[in-house]
Amino acid sequence: MKFLYNAPAILHKGAIIVGDTHFGMEDKLRRKGIYDEEFSLRLFSRLKGLIVSHKAKKLILLGDVKEDITMLDKRTEDILAKLSMLCEITIVRGNHDGGIEHCANAEIAKAEGFAYEGLGLIHGHSWPSDDVMACGHVIAGHQHPLITMTDAFGRKRSEPVWVMAPPDAERIAERYKKFNKKIKLVLMPAFNPLVGSTINHDEKERLGPLLNNNLFKLNHAIVFRLDGTCLGELKNIH
Repeated sequence: MKFLYNAPAILHKGAIIVGDTHFGMEDKLRRKGIYDEEFSLRLFSRLKGLIVSHKAKKLILLGDVKEDITMLDKRTEDILAKLSMLCEITIVRGNHDGGIEHCANAEIAKAEGFAYEGLGLIHGHSWPSDDVMACGHVIAGHQHPLITMTDAFGRKRSEPVWVMAPPDAERIAERYKKFNKKIKLVLMPAFNPLVGSTINHDEKERLGPLLNNNLFKLNHAIVFRLDGTCLGELKNIH
């Protein structure tokens, strides 16, 4: 498993893994008075660049592929068709992915996720499968982790981060009879730069059953910038 430099993406065993692309956000932006009809195309171009430069044979999308919750929009469908010409696509169903089963260009995995070459892959809004919890690392989207820091002048800034959290074995055992005792949860930053939630100040921003039920010790998680800089434990970042 390799975190790609300055990109919210993982390269693992010939596959590029990303989460939360939220293609088709143009309509939402337009309602807010922002007119950017090529936003999704730029996301596609960036993703295509990663696939081509790393010669990936597979693309795994960890849910929330599209912004529209209820239907598969034409813009997203066209982008997935273009991506399928580059490599195989597997989509883990996310909470925004209503109608994604109508996509003819991708394999659709259940929301409980699946294991791929030793990695457990989920979106993050549903309980993972037993196969996922048997892996050494669970990679999750859904959270869109950001950290917000305040400088000496009181100015705040936010940035996307990777978050790697250790398990609470006792709590996991209450839910799963069998699991990897060395399991770690990796929260993946969103591929779409317009979505994110601050996780180092407000616990209400912690999403999904794994975090809401404290199966992983998020306060003791190690945080990394996209350039690989280690920021230490989440509880110490202000």
